[in-house]
Amino acid sequence: MNRGIQKLFIAAIVVLAAAVAASATPAATATTVTSTQLRSASLTLTVNNILENTVVVLTNTQRALAGCRPLRVNSDLRQAARTHSKKMAAASTMSHQLPGELSLGRRITQTGYVGWTRVAENIAAGYTTAGSVTRAWWASPSHKRNITDCTLREVGVGVVFNGLRMYWTVDFGRR
Repeated sequence: MNRGIQKLFIAAIVVLAAAVAASATPAATATTVTSTQLRSASLTLTVNNILENTVVVLTNTQRALAGCRPLRVNSDLRQAARTHSKKMAAASTMSHQLPGELSLGRRITQTGYVGWTRVAENIAAGYTTAGSVTRAWWASPSHKRNITDCTLREVGVGVVFNGLRMYWTVDFGRR
């Protein structure tokens, strides 16, 4: 089982354990997690995973057209991308570095992606599908340069909803 799946599995177990613990304590002091909330969280996680994995597939298709090897998904880069997307969504803004946030290299290192020699990042907001955001990056010279940088070997994608608006981050790396 890869690390990304392991982390998701562990997170699901933690949520379920919290729900069991909440149901075993008196109602006056317990935080109740309903089955609807669990289904909603599970659905959100599933949708996000599908969108993120689709971006990886589409990006690797574009890399193949440029003669590059496919990127491998890295769970640390995925965590860095997801965290950055969450922060952009919370701030309702799009930026490579939000006020008070660490630089890209430090953010990525903080998640455990250490020993890297090169990192890059693409961000976007408002695109409603993996295909539309990937096409937008492909049409932008600076974003396309990151996608077709054959020296980059690993990738992590994070997408977060803020209402109906979606915030996207792709973190690329090489170790």
